[in-house]
Amino acid sequence: MLQAPAICLELSMDKHLGQLLGAPPPQSPVQPAAGNHRLPVFPILEKMPAAAMAIGPDMRVVGINAACRAMLSTLCGRSVEPGDHVSSIPIRIETPTADHDTLERFCRHAFASTDAYIVGHCLGSKQLHGVLMKFTPVLDAFFQPLLLHLTLHRFPGDQGGDGVEHQSGRPVGEPPRDDIFPERENELDRALEAVPVGIAHVALDGRFLRVNSFLCNMLGYSKRELVALTYQDVTDPLDLEADEALVQELIDGKRCSYVMEKRYRQKSGNPIWAYLAVTLLRDESGAPKYFVSVVSDINHQKKALADVEESQARLKAVFDSLSEAVFVFNTKGQLLDANLAGLAMFGYQDIAEAAASVADLDKHFDVWNLDSKRVPMESWPIYRLLRGEQATNVELKVRQRSSGRTWIASFSGSLMVDGQGRPQFAVLTIRDITKRHYAQTSLKASEQRFRTALDHIPDMIVLYDRDYRIRYVNHAMVAVTQQPASALVGRQDDELRGIKWADLRRSALHAAAETASVQKTDIEFPSPNGTRHVAVTCVPLMSGRGNIEEIMCLYHDYTERKRAEEKARQAALHDPLTRLPNRALLFEYARHVLGIARRAHEKAAVLFIDLDRFKPINDLHGHEAGDEVLRQIAQRILTHAREEDMVFRLGGDEFLILLPRVDSAEDVGDMAMHLLAALNQPFYVGHLKLVLSASIGISLYPDHGGQIDTLINHADAAMYHAKQQGRNGFQFYESEMSDHIDQQAALEQELKIAIERNEFRLVYQPVVDMHTGRLTCVEALIRWPKNDTSADRFVPVAEMTGLIGPVGDWVLAEACRQHWRWKDAGLAEVPIAVNVSPVQFRRLDLAEQVQVTLQRHGLRPSALQLELTETAVMDDIGRAVEVLNRLRNMGIRISLDDFGTGYSSLNYLSSLPLDKLKIDQSFVRRIESDSAGRAVTDAVIVLGRTLGMTVVAEGIESGPVLEYLREHGCHEGQGYFICKPMSGEAMIDWIRGREQLA
Repeated sequence: MLQAPAICLELSMDKHLGQLLGAPPPQSPVQPAAGNHRLPVFPILEKMPAAAMAIGPDMRVVGINAACRAMLSTLCGRSVEPGDHVSSIPIRIETPTADHDTLERFCRHAFASTDAYIVGHCLGSKQLHGVLMKFTPVLDAFFQPLLLHLTLHRFPGDQGGDGVEHQSGRPVGEPPRDDIFPERENELDRALEAVPVGIAHVALDGRFLRVNSFLCNMLGYSKRELVALTYQDVTDPLDLEADEALVQELIDGKRCSYVMEKRYRQKSGNPIWAYLAVTLLRDESGAPKYFVSVVSDINHQKKALADVEESQARLKAVFDSLSEAVFVFNTKGQLLDANLAGLAMFGYQDIAEAAASVADLDKHFDVWNLDSKRVPMESWPIYRLLRGEQATNVELKVRQRSSGRTWIASFSGSLMVDGQGRPQFAVLTIRDITKRHYAQTSLKASEQRFRTALDHIPDMIVLYDRDYRIRYVNHAMVAVTQQPASALVGRQDDELRGIKWADLRRSALHAAAETASVQKTDIEFPSPNGTRHVAVTCVPLMSGRGNIEEIMCLYHDYTERKRAEEKARQAALHDPLTRLPNRALLFEYARHVLGIARRAHEKAAVLFIDLDRFKPINDLHGHEAGDEVLRQIAQRILTHAREEDMVFRLGGDEFLILLPRVDSAEDVGDMAMHLLAALNQPFYVGHLKLVLSASIGISLYPDHGGQIDTLINHADAAMYHAKQQGRNGFQFYESEMSDHIDQQAALEQELKIAIERNEFRLVYQPVVDMHTGRLTCVEALIRWPKNDTSADRFVPVAEMTGLIGPVGDWVLAEACRQHWRWKDAGLAEVPIAVNVSPVQFRRLDLAEQVQVTLQRHGLRPSALQLELTETAVMDDIGRAVEVLNRLRNMGIRISLDDFGTGYSSLNYLSSLPLDKLKIDQSFVRRIESDSAGRAVTDAVIVLGRTLGMTVVAEGIESGPVLEYLREHGCHEGQGYFICKPMSGEAMIDWIRGREQLA
């Protein structure tokens, strides 16, 4: 059914449109010559004043009125009649890309579109004639294209025919004025207002000369406001350059008109899209007069197009997000599209690579069914779909010849048809079900596989039925019990009495059966290789009805771990180089020795031995030579010590001998003299002959002190005095020895001044995750810039003089202030680890003082970590546990610093509430050169991980050391290789630099 009313409504509009463009009045109908065969002219077309024709879907003219016939005859030099194909009409279309296209193409496009205005040119014999064409599709009752209604209007001022305007003295570049042609001007204004497009006459300099209401409403201006502007004023800056370039081409005669899509700026400032057609009118001499612009509002179409593109993007995203492979084929079997999962499944980079026709699939793939029978190509799912068959969960084995990959896939799909049942395209989905298939296959043999797997598990496993009869034992159990499986399977549990491991775990087995819950216990039993330590776990296996069907007992042999822990304990108590007990064992052993001496009213002695000028040996001959000398010195000291004496290495070139049951000072002096003589003998290292001496300081119990700390300090002072006396000698401690004390007193005074003048500064060394490189915290280190004294020197003095209190308070507060500086700089929260000295730790209000400091600075406890030495926590284990628990309950993490160099007892280490265990740098630095150093480091890592602590390595100074620690399970690390200590300001740049690299 024709939409005749729509065409009728266009009659008056087309009339006005012709008037505003300056078209001549319609010609009288041209009568066909006698005998000329033509299709009947639609009566409605003859009633239209404008030139119009009707075009059928086959692109042939089915009707044309006289005005159109006359216009085309005049402008194109040929007659157009019903039945003519539109390709024969010599009209050229201007495109936005400055190309030219045929009328036929735009007619075909208009059939599937809405009303559209297009500028074209009639190709006459001598010149081009500009026309404005309106395309209106006519649909039937089913919205199918029936006809295309085309009206044509000439531009005013077009040369040729009767379209020439007469000037009557009007200035060039101005349109007709009311005072010259008042009737025509009024009619023109009415025509301008009647059309549903924007019309403007524009002067050569861009000023608007005449505009209609549609354009004003479209841009949001009144006519008075708009004619006061230029087209440049209302053109979006992004499109102005292109528009002006086309205008210049019109003026230069390079083109007679142009069209473009552009953005205008409304009065409100909002952009609006428009389709612009511009023609330049010239006078009789060919000089430019003014422009005629036809502006169509396409903002809605642009938005609709953007919405469509967004919708397509969403659909594409959904399409690509599907985990199943999806392929779309046309009815000829050619690939149209595939999602990302599909490309990935077959290893294609893009659609072009995958776009092989179905006829080529057999060259690329082999297909079998699940019975390993080859499937002929015509039975492949895609061919079945193209034949109109359904494919639902067709499971096949596929091999891709190019890659050799074979997998099992499930194919589903269907042939999509349109509303009339005509095939459009085929959609094929493919799921890789290889894992599922093998899982199902595995399930069929689960019993055998289960038992096979259990046989290869290193842990011992026994399955019992509900009557405690053994149903299964794995190979590990057979190996440990040294009995064949046949001797165990089928026997009742009570028949195994006398077998040690069975007796020990029996209670856990019965408890699991009676309580229907998992039971765990640890057992020990003898074996040919020594005592075995085994963790037993009894797990009741329930049926679907909730009844116990079997009980599985797993026996995990952790003997090696136990031995490693013991090895770590021994390593932590001994110097790895000399194998002598270290400081930790010294304090543990000294408590027993001094306790016995106190009860027996006996004397004891401490000999503090320091080698004279040992450093040059390392500098001249290398650390390996120095290490060998230290080992030989240790052996000589052991040789000259009594059996009950205990020899320790404190570190570096310092040794200590603890002598119980001393009769007199003279006996101790004699021993020191013999020891010096022994140490004066040459040491042979390879071809080297090295001579050393030593200085020895002696303190006596109880004469010079009642605690081991005091005795060591006094022996150290006496040793220093011996060095002052010329070295290679020994001295007993005397209260008159004041040189060392004077130095400490002087340093004490300087420390007091430094505290008053705020001379201390903190530097920060990063601690990073060994595996990810992530910054976990920073350690705050105190520095005294105005004094050359190192922290190792002035901190002990501060501890002895009681100044460590204010110094420690300042360090804690400064760390909190630095934390805020970093936050203000935009950094994420970085926990700061602060060292707490043994003297600080002895304060009764330590936990309260830390809490008050955090509250005063408005910080969460997680912003702070505390590092304690072994000395601090081991003096009073009970109190240490109490204080540490209070700190941890607040949310503060605790680290045990310099592990292996202090006096901790591993008997108590596991009871301390600690978070981190820090390996002392003296062990870490020996990893590359000393197997003993590596052994101690490995042992500490094993110990820390066993106790559930984070293990941190200090003093990492090379890449190989970092890699070694990472490979052996160390969690975190710090050292010069990672980063040197730096100021708080420098730390900001360091952290930001790492964030940028990440």
